[in-house]
Amino acid sequence: MAPSLSEKLSTAGMLLSATTKSTFKYAVHGPRLPGWKLKNQLHRDLFYAFVSSSTPQIFDDSTLDTIDVQAIGAEMQANPLPEKKLTAKQGIYKVIGIPSKQVTFDTDKFGSIGVGKDDMISLIEKDAQEDGAGREISCELVVATSAKNKLGQHAAEGDKSLLTCAPVCKGESILLYVHGGGFALGNSAGYRHITCQLSESCAVRVLSVDYRLAPQKPFPSQVYDVLVAYKYLLQQGFAAENITVSGDSAGGTLAIALTHLLRFIGTPVPGALVLLSPWSNLVETKPSVEANKDFDFVVLRPLESPISNPRLLYKPGQRLTPEMRLEMQDPLVSPYFGDFKDFPPTLVQAGSKEVLIDDIEALVKAIDDQNPGNSDAVVFEPATDMYHVFQNFPDYPESVKAYASIGKFVAKWTASQSSPANAE
Repeated sequence: MAPSLSEKLSTAGMLLSATTKSTFKYAVHGPRLPGWKLKNQLHRDLFYAFVSSSTPQIFDDSTLDTIDVQAIGAEMQANPLPEKKLTAKQGIYKVIGIPSKQVTFDTDKFGSIGVGKDDMISLIEKDAQEDGAGREISCELVVATSAKNKLGQHAAEGDKSLLTCAPVCKGESILLYVHGGGFALGNSAGYRHITCQLSESCAVRVLSVDYRLAPQKPFPSQVYDVLVAYKYLLQQGFAAENITVSGDSAGGTLAIALTHLLRFIGTPVPGALVLLSPWSNLVETKPSVEANKDFDFVVLRPLESPISNPRLLYKPGQRLTPEMRLEMQDPLVSPYFGDFKDFPPTLVQAGSKEVLIDDIEALVKAIDDQNPGNSDAVVFEPATDMYHVFQNFPDYPESVKAYASIGKFVAKWTASQSSPANAE
């Protein structure tokens, strides 16, 4: 449901107030962190005001029986991030639908995937039994100018070829992007500035997947939809080693979980992962959540809250029990707890002042520790004084550096385009 006029006015008033307060504090007290300019402080404070006001303050299960979790989720989704427009100079894009019925799986291979086994198999069977063409997963194919220039010579039908999911040349690389939003918010249109910049920096096409959102569609719907998108790319002719999977925040969670899942079911893993402020441990709260709360816009509600994002994802509306907490350590829910030995080369970027930095550093250490002697296993790039997914603001010097690094990383680990797709 779209927000009403009064809700829009209320949001505008809240943001105006936050802007005034933030600017005044900056003028009087100076930057909150040495590396911040006014725009850094404004961006943090405006995002924080928006996020912190989006849901009620509920800290535990004491009032669970009076809470309509589904209604709260719908209210959160009523104010999505605004669509990011692209100019003709930046690139082109097209919304496409992946027919999930055409992406098939052997359910016998899902027997050891953990707590999501039964629900995952049910999702697969439901898609297979859909009437007609079946369910479509909405995705967005983004082609920035550098990718268009690089691939154009191979595109038999020009832009039309570039805006389909088939390779236009042998060995073509592609990036599969999974947006953030705490599993309950977001869509490809709101992250188009990121996907376009990734396409530009890497000179590859980017497919961004609009997975189903919690709590209306709980775990494992999200990782299943990402799996379908990945398998669809394989079926279209892309080689696994030429696919980079990338995601920010909760999208980073799903990117890692996808890779764990692929290994469980014996499907080739992607050539590389690029993770922007990934949230890999949904169960434990680290000291940086409190230490960096004044520098980041992310509001992490405790797991004890029934409207915390992990609880909206996993068994929404149910009481938190020791058994549920243990289940949430499953690698498909909290991928930090998975096996990282011989994982694809992984680039992790984060802000040094984000609330998840302790969790992110623990993830990097886990990958590194489980791959002794392999300096290529994981590359960690913390940006000084930056907050969560600072790449959202592409004009930051830190973001310019980050995107350039991503471009080099992707070029190193995925094959480059060389010849038309029908060449021998």
